[in-house]
Amino acid sequence: MLCEEVTCPQTGTVISLDARETAPLAATEDMFVGKGEAAVEGGLAIATPGVLAGFWELHQRFGNLPWRELFEPTIELCRSGVRVNSFLVEALEQERVRLTTIPSLREVFVNPETGDVWKEGDVMKREVLADALEVMAKEGAEALHGETGSLLPKLLEDLKGFGSILTREDFLNYRPRWLPPATTTIRQNYSVYSMPLPGSGTIAIYMLNLLDTFDNLHPEDPETWHYVAESFKHGYGARTKTGDPDYVPELNEFAANLTSKAYAEGIRERIFADRTLHDFAHYGAEFVQPDDHGTAHVSVLAPNGDAVALTATVNTYFGCKRRSPSTGMILNNIMDDFSTPGVINSFGVPASPVNFVAPGKRPLSSMTPTIVTDANGDVRLVLGAAGGTRITTSTVLLILRAIFFGQDLDTAMNAPRLHHQLAPETLDVERAFADEVVQGLTERGHQVRLVSGIGTATAIARERDDSITAAFDPKRGGSWEIIP
Repeated sequence: MLCEEVTCPQTGTVISLDARETAPLAATEDMFVGKGEAAVEGGLAIATPGVLAGFWELHQRFGNLPWRELFEPTIELCRSGVRVNSFLVEALEQERVRLTTIPSLREVFVNPETGDVWKEGDVMKREVLADALEVMAKEGAEALHGETGSLLPKLLEDLKGFGSILTREDFLNYRPRWLPPATTTIRQNYSVYSMPLPGSGTIAIYMLNLLDTFDNLHPEDPETWHYVAESFKHGYGARTKTGDPDYVPELNEFAANLTSKAYAEGIRERIFADRTLHDFAHYGAEFVQPDDHGTAHVSVLAPNGDAVALTATVNTYFGCKRRSPSTGMILNNIMDDFSTPGVINSFGVPASPVNFVAPGKRPLSSMTPTIVTDANGDVRLVLGAAGGTRITTSTVLLILRAIFFGQDLDTAMNAPRLHHQLAPETLDVERAFADEVVQGLTERGHQVRLVSGIGTATAIARERDDSITAAFDPKRGGSWEIIP
């Protein structure tokens, strides 16, 4: 998946590009009923990819460098190899059985000299993917989405072998879409722009609007963190009723409510200072969304003030656990982001019809690429995160610390986090929080679970002294660079 928020200082506008994957044209609402893990692993789990078309659309509208040049660093990395880090090792170990037994994955993720998955410090190459990127650099989006694209026939043959129902028409008919962002104003002076439905920027805006109804929020105050947790619970309650507005038009009105200050003021009356509640209905929930992983985020701020927040995913680690042998691409399992009729989760809550599968439909996503500007229209934050359902809360927490608390980016990025997604009824709290905060949350009825890390964010900030800083989450690793 690919979502971007683009701000153009010359025009003072912010716009979102949705290149979310779509269900195959042959998909049906009940295609996963009684089929176990078919939405998670194997060919049926693959949705029409949109990442190349999204990049092409973005470049056609805002690109400066030649398209081909954009691919050169990645092609070089694929050919010379990348050093395996601790985060990748964790993913490799978690999926060891599949990586060592599924031929298309074994070719890349198993060291041929040892017969085992790569270890930290090893150098892993992606020669076949490099060849495919060479074609994309030459042909653009046409490579996968055009009548004469040279990669499409090869990929379709691989997909057929994996049991996918994707066809040539799915790729030819795919179109990214430009959308107005979900937006609000917080603390009077700051405008927040994030990805609209079916992304979760609308949910992040709702959480921020709820927090904006409280005065005197402070990072050392247990009551503040109780309000944060309650805002998260209300946000995830609302999230259970969201999906693709193109297929469920009434969601547009619901999204307008979620970004409304008046709506947040009304919900504020349902947040109590002394207690939390253990009732899904109180928080507006109809069912529970699944978690997801396999996501990456990039933030960019240009010298002229242009900013881009971009998030992409194959959904879970290694997607559908299949790799296209002819192109080297890891194939997604985005179909798992849809709901399935008749499936009751472990909490006894049914799936929601607004997120059922339909041909060409985009499923709900946790991704929340976000840009924050000040009263002068200058970009103050460009941010986003990876980490499944923790993406949205991690993004909100960075904004909370930078804008509400006034912390610099390094402090905000390295500060402890908490996360609540309503179900399960557990408040995850990083161990670095003060004992007084943990005790205060427990006394208010939260079922606190101490954890080592929550979410992985990436951000750029224009600090209060107008200096530019960048930071990535140390838990997952990453990099930042200032290019003169």
